[in-house]
Amino acid sequence: MRKFLVKRMQDSESFKQKKKSKSGEWLAQQKESGQNFNQFLSHINRPGCHRKILYLIPLIFEEEPVPANILRSLSEYAAIFFGLPVKIGKKRNMFKDVPNRINEHTHNFQVDASAVLDKMEVPSDAFCVAGITLCDLYPQPSWNFVFGLANMSKSCGVYSLARYLSNFGYTRNTVYKPEEEKGGEATFIRRACKVMCHEIGHMYGIHHCVFFECLMNGSNHLQEADTGPSFLCPVCLNKLYYVMKFDIEERYRKMVEFWRSHSLMEEVGWLERRLTIVAGAM
Repeated sequence: MRKFLVKRMQDSESFKQKKKSKSGEWLAQQKESGQNFNQFLSHINRPGCHRKILYLIPLIFEEEPVPANILRSLSEYAAIFFGLPVKIGKKRNMFKDVPNRINEHTHNFQVDASAVLDKMEVPSDAFCVAGITLCDLYPQPSWNFVFGLANMSKSCGVYSLARYLSNFGYTRNTVYKPEEEKGGEATFIRRACKVMCHEIGHMYGIHHCVFFECLMNGSNHLQEADTGPSFLCPVCLNKLYYVMKFDIEERYRKMVEFWRSHSLMEEVGWLERRLTIVAGAM
């Protein structure tokens, strides 16, 4: 079955080898050797019969919560992407629970993402819990910021949408104003889905990808994150498939419907090409 899956993913047009990183990009600063399939086998985290719910938890500190319509879209896409039932949990204010600071470069409010993970509550039926916030994050005092952070051993992660908004850095806290975004709400949905699936991918034991241009590539800044793919490469898709055993064609078709509903036609076009190739490999 695994060989058959690899055959169906052979597609040099859709999957591009990882380009050499430019100065300031993730791999230019983080020396990562990558994770092949056999290495992944020793890091797998699997959902179980009593541990299969994916929770999305809106977190707040000083800022407004992620809007309900955005959370609904994220919940819908997470269910398609990972093939698990998804629940949106109650909003949680963690302002008094974790250290915070004012970023010396951007002068915005930030919270310690590592401390957030330490304080996250994981229900007994959860495969993982993903905290979502409009507050900027830092992983440790020496770092400027981080888009997201995951703790596989605790089955939780947190990610921030703050730097995906054009008003980031102009005020102490980022405010969601879709009318001010280039591409409107659709662009924000794309960015939010990408970082969500990246961070939850870590919950399965999938490390950063260095082999292809891939959703699981690390990113150091918004431009690098924006230019990266919305989908998994053959190596990382094979890892997720090994755990979840989804129907690839059905998964792609559901993704087409989702991206089309948000008028994100670049993703739709990619998926339709993939569906043609996958069907031809049957």
